[in-house]
Amino acid sequence: MAEHQPRSLPPPLTPPHKGGGNPHAVRIAALRQAVARLETAALRGEVRHLPLGVPEMQAHLPGPGLACGVLHEVAAAAHGDRPATFGFLFALTAAALRSRPGPAVLVAVRRALMDFGKPCGHGLAQLGLDVGRLLIVETSTDKDALWTIEDTLRSEARPAMVAGVIAGNLDLTTSRRLNLAAAAHATPLVLLRTAIAAGTSAAATRWRIAAAPAARDRFGAFVGPRWRVALERCRNGRPGQWLIEWNHVAHRFSLVESVADRALVARSGLRHAG
Repeated sequence: MAEHQPRSLPPPLTPPHKGGGNPHAVRIAALRQAVARLETAALRGEVRHLPLGVPEMQAHLPGPGLACGVLHEVAAAAHGDRPATFGFLFALTAAALRSRPGPAVLVAVRRALMDFGKPCGHGLAQLGLDVGRLLIVETSTDKDALWTIEDTLRSEARPAMVAGVIAGNLDLTTSRRLNLAAAAHATPLVLLRTAIAAGTSAAATRWRIAAAPAARDRFGAFVGPRWRVALERCRNGRPGQWLIEWNHVAHRFSLVESVADRALVARSGLRHAG
């Protein structure tokens, strides 16, 4: 794993002072409007989308797949579902590599990999992921990981996808910065978090992932991984829940059983983490 040398993030924006004549307040208001315009443009379909292969899922999204150029969040339904959530993240990465040029970059804080170990090349290849196009960056802190993600998104390398794994919380200002950075080159951005708080976030979608028994062939061997996926939040879309399977040859998901249009995870068997 490569170690990225961190640098300090610029200080977060401070709330504008009261009073219309304050030039600092005017500048902050203009920046917020710029962020809102970029986020709205991305959700209107003015950027590319990452096809999921499941029409029932895509019908809940504002475009024909997972929007590129905006932030998406995923988290495990329970601590034991963390390996499955990583698998789902890498399946999305494999799909991105199939449809977009350039490498994929995974930026992970070290302590988020301690409980279940680091990604294995053989396992990634079994998911159909081209490990020769995957760059993994390991950092010591969430702050370093978030800066590395932002810097990668803004670079001229133009990766096929950027995935991040952090151990702590994500505030509104940081999530907006990531949205802005992803919009620079319309790069798919998925952030895996150990727990997603109920607070405000600029993420376009929020997914909760739980493991499901894998499909088997007539000899009892595993055929394809499965997940119970809950779309908890979708800006300009609607929540839903599905049982899906990954096809590592076609690099697409398929629907096993639809439980769409039920309320949220609170009405399903999935539990909130955190």
